[in-house]
Amino acid sequence: MQRKIPDSFIEYVFRGRRKMLERMLLSKGIKQEGYLGVARRQEIYLGFTRHNPVVISCGPAGINGSVKGVGFVPKQRYLAELKDLVLEKVRERISQADAVRLLLEEIYVEERLDFSKLSSIELARKHTWVNLKANPRATLVFYTPPTVSYEVRVDVEIHESGDIWEYVNGLHDLYHRAARGRDWSKTPVYVFKIREIYDNSPAKMGERIF
Repeated sequence: MQRKIPDSFIEYVFRGRRKMLERMLLSKGIKQEGYLGVARRQEIYLGFTRHNPVVISCGPAGINGSVKGVGFVPKQRYLAELKDLVLEKVRERISQADAVRLLLEEIYVEERLDFSKLSSIELARKHTWVNLKANPRATLVFYTPPTVSYEVRVDVEIHESGDIWEYVNGLHDLYHRAARGRDWSKTPVYVFKIREIYDNSPAKMGERIF
């Protein structure tokens, strides 16, 4: 029987992120041309620490830490459908505001996601890339000031083709409105399969929760 990812971690990494996107739309902090309002931007930037863990790897490039954006992986039965939807919207060049709405309505749906996995796109192909090709294990360290921190130990899959590779590249381009025709062959995708989770907050002091 598959172990269940702790609800406290899902609340932090997913529900908190979803609520942040909802606030961005409800407060009109995001419009067709982008973010507005200094205070709202600061709140958004702090909230995005849920999205940007430090990925710690060890291999031929040495011990390395790299801040990378991570996303969620659909359950297998939803992957092809959501991939096709994302690629359709990439071709349509929808606005960032509409991309956020799509995330909330179709992608960030709790029942459709496999929380035992996280994903990331490799844009640099430098130290992390060299290390993970040789040693496909890593640790993701999340920190949201002042006290929330999780240490997530993972096995790493590298995808350079296939549905998940297209899905993650498409989702990146959809939200960030990347230049049309960006060469995806240069941006492999990592799938982080969670093995262990530790709560590194001051209250828990590194207690293993998964």
